[in-house]
Parts: sequence; structure tokens; C-alpha cells
Amino acid sequence: MIKEQTTMFGTYEFPTTEEIIDVYSKEFESYVTPKGDTTFGFWMQTLADLELLNLELNGLTNNYSIDSINRTVKLNGSIKELKLRIAHLEKVKGEKTLYTDLMDKFGDTNAYAFHNLYPYKGKFYPRIARTLINAFELNENSIILDPFNGSGTATHEASLMGIESVGIDITPIGTTIAEVKNELLFAKENALKFSISDLQKVFDLIEKKKWKHQNSLIHKLMLLIYFDTIDAFVRTTRYNRKGKVGLFIEKFNYIKNCYDKLIEIKNKFGLKFKKAELIEGDVLKLKSMKNMEQKFDAVITSPPYYFSIDYVGKDKIAYDYLGVKMPEVEGKYLGMKNEITNHPMYKDLPVKVIKYYEDLKDAIENIFWCLKPEGKCAIIVGDSTVSGKKIPTTIMTKKFCEEVGFKFEKLIFNPLLGARNRAIRGESIIICHK
Repeated sequence: MIKEQTTMFGTYEFPTTEEIIDVYSKEFESYVTPKGDTTFGFWMQTLADLELLNLELNGLTNNYSIDSINRTVKLNGSIKELKLRIAHLEKVKGEKTLYTDLMDKFGDTNAYAFHNLYPYKGKFYPRIARTLINAFELNENSIILDPFNGSGTATHEASLMGIESVGIDITPIGTTIAEVKNELLFAKENALKFSISDLQKVFDLIEKKKWKHQNSLIHKLMLLIYFDTIDAFVRTTRYNRKGKVGLFIEKFNYIKNCYDKLIEIKNKFGLKFKKAELIEGDVLKLKSMKNMEQKFDAVITSPPYYFSIDYVGKDKIAYDYLGVKMPEVEGKYLGMKNEITNHPMYKDLPVKVIKYYEDLKDAIENIFWCLKPEGKCAIIVGDSTVSGKKIPTTIMTKKFCEEVGFKFEKLIFNPLLGARNRAIRGESIIICHK
């Protein structure tokens, strides 16, 4: 008698495709899911992430050990504080972290809260800002400066963490974006209640340059959404079927949805946001600003790469609408002064890069001046290629830091994933102290 052979599932029937996938997915999950109560976040993708986790744990815990193979951590410290602050762990002692909740709600490791309000070239990752705040052991009694604040990534993240900050930027549009992000954290819920009909009227008023609103936040927010909408139509035809008004409404609803999600998380975790001070100003004139000397516990910043990234291309629509002359804005950028120094360290570099480096060193000297004794500094920079020549911005920035008096601590290279066609393929975090 021939014995009947069973399938791998112990039956005489062959399984369906769905059954096979289900079994194998469970088996796969048993290999990739961390085994422990304090585990890495799914967003941990590079060796740099491990270094950033190490920085955070060093600032937030008494002692710890990282098991990179099993993606788990053992630690001693304030579990409540860790859950609210850490950016690289999914769970702490079996409980989800605030950062995990942000990822679950917003579906992105960097586009949470209002960080994605208005696309802005060259901004650095909010997760990096949060990590450095933790590494520097900053708290509600600390004050942070970002002298190249751009669209306000560092100041917005500090506000979310309940830490005081000052952001300075030379560009009117960057400062406006940062202001709107800041003010949205404290907006009343009914301030964002607009019907479709209301939004259609708002769009029409903006088109006719008749838009005004008694609430300055709503006035600026609607203008930013309009500029972003018009820019989208300039760059692509994919939204043609939706129409400008339709996209404008969609973008407003996205912001309203972000507000609702954030308020829910704020209430769940008992968060206390902190307003940032935002200044349209020049880092090269920092010493002329009142009460800035030795004011700050830390600087977290990322200088712009004006010689390799066109920062104002997207903003042209906004500046044209507002009647701002772009050459006047561009003339204030780092590297736009006329005189240069014929220094041997700049041999063979393009003139525009030399001008940039001259201003960058002056900016770093001003940063040193405004920090308290023992103050911490993190500068995020990237190398690029100009006219076929590799531009050594990372090593030059480190050199400038040391020349003005900073003590160098650490450099972490963070690759920009999916950066095949970017001018900057990766960034380095240079960490120093006064």
C-alpha cells in the first residue's frame, strides 16, 4: 500500500497563495522583529543611525548597552523622559515612544508636526535636530540658537520639545515659514475652520492681491499655501486635472489634518510647546544684535550651500508676488561680499567658493562669541562638486571651528538615502564645544 504524502501544512490539500504568504510572513517576522522591551525604531537604516542613537543615549541615560544585531538596548535612566524625547527607539521598557507615535500618526520619520508645511531646499532632518538636543542634555531651562534657521527645522523641533530657541535667517520667505510653523503650534482650533467655499474665496482674493486677514497666522499661512500651489503647477502638469483651486484646498486640508494629529498627540503625552523667537537677520552681524553675547547653551545649525543649491528658485513666485527684489535677497547670502583673501589654503578653488568660506569662518566666529562657556555646537554640512571640482566644505568647516577656539569632539557622516541625483550626497555632523 502506497502511503499518501501530505503537504508541508500537514494536509492532503495544497495551500492557497494567501496561506503561503501568511505563513512565511510570520516566519520572517520572527527573524526581523527585535526581541526585547527596549528596541530600535524601524527607521534605523544606516551605521550613522547607530552613532546617533549612541549620542542620544549618552545624553539621556546613566548607562546603557546597544545590541546592534538584535536591535535592542539595555539602559538605566528616566523612562518617562526617554519615552518623550528619544528619536531612535521604537519602544522603551515595552511602551511606545512619543517619536513612534509621531511616525504612526504622520507616516514619516521627518514630515511630522508642521515640518512639511512648505518644501524648502537644503533643510536638514528634524530627527537630527532632536538627536542633538538630547545629546547636548538640553532642557526647559536651556536656550538654543540656529543662526542659519532657513525654514525653521531646529526651532520647530525645539518648540515641540518645550525648549526655548532663537532662529535667525537672512531670507524673508524662510523667516515667514518658520513663523507660521511656530504659530500653528499655538493656534486655536476654530482658526483653521474653513469650508470649501471659504477656501475658494480665499484663493480668488489672493489671486487678485486683495487677501487680508485679521489673524496674521491665517494671512501668512494662506499665502504660503498659495505660493506652494502655484509653484507646483510651474514645475509639473500632474495636477492639471485637479486644478489650482483644488490643489490649494488639498494643501490647506493637509495642514489642518497635521494640526488635528499633533493636538491629539500633545494631549495624549501632556506636551508643553515653547514659542521660538524668529529674527530676519544676518549671522555676520550677530555681534550688533542686543544681548546675544554668551547667551546660548547650544547652537544647532546647517549653513546653506549657495554655490551648489538654488535656494531661491522655488521662492521666486513668493518674492515676485510680494514685490521683493530677489537680487537684494541674494546679495545678503554668504559669499556675496566683493573682497576675497588670497590665502594658500584656498588654492584652486572657484572664487564663489572662496567668498563663501571667508563668510562662513566669520559666521563661526560669531557663533563662538554667542555661546556660553562650555556651550555646545553642532554644524551640519555637506560636500559637493562645483565645476567638476570636489569642494571640501566638511573639512574646511571643522578647520574654521578649531581656528576660532572650538574644541572638536566628533564627526558623524550621515548619508542621504536616495540621493543619487542630489548635489549633496551626504552630510557630516561636526560636534564641538566652547
